[in-house]
Amino acid sequence: MLFLARFILKGHAQAALVAASMAILGVIIPPAAWISAAAIVLVTLVQGMQRGLITTVWSLAGAAVFSYLIFAAPQVAMVFVLIVWLPAWLAAVILRQTVSLAYSLQILTVAAMLVTAMVYTLYPDIGEYWREPLDQMIVQLAEQSDDFTLAELQQTEDWIIAFLPGLFVGSILFGTMLSLFLGRWWQAVFYNPGGFAREFQSLNLGKVSALVAIVLMVMAMTTSSMFVLALVTIVSVLYSIQALSLLHAVINRRQLNGAWLFVIYVIMFFIPQVLLLLIVASLADPWLDIRNRAGGAT
Repeated sequence: MLFLARFILKGHAQAALVAASMAILGVIIPPAAWISAAAIVLVTLVQGMQRGLITTVWSLAGAAVFSYLIFAAPQVAMVFVLIVWLPAWLAAVILRQTVSLAYSLQILTVAAMLVTAMVYTLYPDIGEYWREPLDQMIVQLAEQSDDFTLAELQQTEDWIIAFLPGLFVGSILFGTMLSLFLGRWWQAVFYNPGGFAREFQSLNLGKVSALVAIVLMVMAMTTSSMFVLALVTIVSVLYSIQALSLLHAVINRRQLNGAWLFVIYVIMFFIPQVLLLLIVASLADPWLDIRNRAGGAT
């Protein structure tokens, strides 16, 4: 994908073309949206906040034209601005100013938590928009299943609808972080080879963040608040990244074969509990200093 990065850095028009085309492709293939936002991130990191914003505006114009020609719905472009490009641009601005990946991710997470609080306060029934299609799925499942009654499935449906705002914001946060990483990696390849790997493997969110995450998780286990559970989802996205950082750091410092990473990722795909164990390890890392211990430091 480095050819894309080279093309993006040639100018506003080229960057906007990549962002807009990948945004429209993202409607069909969602991961393409991460590449779209990564174009905004790369321009902002390399050329500054203002040029990143100009590229975002150009991308909006391009996406509006594409979405009108393909879907006859130019408003699709505005949706991308609000939930894909602006969060990525903001993350890139913070990273450029602070030169701290940890701080940038923490600010993003706090912003996501504030958005979640706003949604649950101002639009508590927003999940009801999805009730009709979910009702159809529930009825079909009830007809095909001998293990669950319609009433039990409806209870699950109610829980999902109440949880949807947190899940939605969490997915946006995850996508924004991936776009930030991709843009940062592109920047490092051209201006600081190997820099992103070192930066990612040394990611440390600190004791305060870990304590906040632990308190929220305890609250979620001791209360039935859907809002608290949504906040835990947001925090879990952050600590999933920290867990992967820890995994990469340990394998690198132990000088293990890179194939181990592939194996562990495959295991996590089929056994998600492995990721939960890594998250627990990442929460304990500020006190146990697992990275240095794994590397043999004293």
